[in-house]
Amino acid sequence: MNAGSVTRHPVFARLYPRMSRAMDEGGLVEHRRRLLAGLSGEVVEIGAGPGGNFPHYPPAVARVLAVEPELRLRDIAARAGTDAPVDVEVVDGLAERLPAVDRSMDAAVFCLVLCSVP
Repeated sequence: MNAGSVTRHPVFARLYPRMSRAMDEGGLVEHRRRLLAGLSGEVVEIGAGPGGNFPHYPPAVARVLAVEPELRLRDIAARAGTDAPVDVEVVDGLAERLPAVDRSMDAAVFCLVLCSVP
């Protein structure tokens, strides 16, 4: 199912991957690890950005459905997903219209995205 959300924020999409790396170097990595610790099963990550959480998913996670509406960030996340320790599928979508069946996921992850969700 495709939510058909293609969102374009070209300036943000160019800057955010660099900002994300800087935030990780400034201590965000530990927050990511705490956020994801204890997750298992199938997870939907809303607003995956460039995929900064992907390396930190625990092995008990069977699959991550990573939703990202911004095309450039989605492409970066798709590349990051190939190196993740768990299965990651990066898809187009919006928090308001997730491309998943209701109640089909074991957990939902929101990290640095709620400021952009109406």
